[in-house]
Amino acid sequence: MTRIGVLVFAALLWAGNAFAWAFAVCGDSRDDKDGIFPQILSAVDASDMEFLLHTGDMVSKGTSGEWEAFRASAASFRKPLRPVVGNHEIHKGTRDDFVRFFGLPGTSYSFTHRDTHFAVVDNAGGELNENTLAWLDRDLAEHPAGKEGVSVIVVAMHVPPRTDGISPHGVKRDYEEKSAELLGILKRHRVDLILCSHEHMHHDEDWEGIRVIVSGGAGAPLMPFQRYGYYRIDVDGGNVRATFLRVRPLKK
Repeated sequence: MTRIGVLVFAALLWAGNAFAWAFAVCGDSRDDKDGIFPQILSAVDASDMEFLLHTGDMVSKGTSGEWEAFRASAASFRKPLRPVVGNHEIHKGTRDDFVRFFGLPGTSYSFTHRDTHFAVVDNAGGELNENTLAWLDRDLAEHPAGKEGVSVIVVAMHVPPRTDGISPHGVKRDYEEKSAELLGILKRHRVDLILCSHEHMHHDEDWEGIRVIVSGGAGAPLMPFQRYGYYRIDVDGGNVRATFLRVRPLKK
């Protein structure tokens, strides 16, 4: 390819990724007795949001019957559903069950959509082990901002990191130390946003320059003074904007 051809190709790649776009994120839809998750699916389906990222705890115990019920509940959803494994998925089920159900390469995986690279991290066991952190470090090194049209980097995982504002439950003793290791990786690779759930609440925090959003209100019982809902994430020219969208329980 000539130099002019390379420049034209790069310009077309940039133009194809440069338009503003949006996706949705929610988490913890298990044990939904108020019709929250079906409303989220319907709202996302009818919107300009291009896919739904679910940050885990879609089912209560991970049994085959629960997964079939989940399949039926999401059958009419026409857009891609990007899943993150949560602790409830592996309560009685296995990671292999999860991978087979969604057709994934593994419980930690990555993908690039338009100008945004997503790294999905399996920390469903309440830990950030060395293998997981090493995988994340390698993946982010292979997909840096500024290469192949990537301008935004997002990391998604079920359990939030330990930050000044978040102290997640059910984690290993070294989770705070491992969260500090995670932060170093995120800073080194200029990650823009972490998306998670696990805590049945909504929380938005700046973690030493990296935005952390907890979206844990998709149907599971809420913490006091919290509301059901999900987030719309807008990506525009390398900038990220998050908007909380409330969902009200259905009247019975």
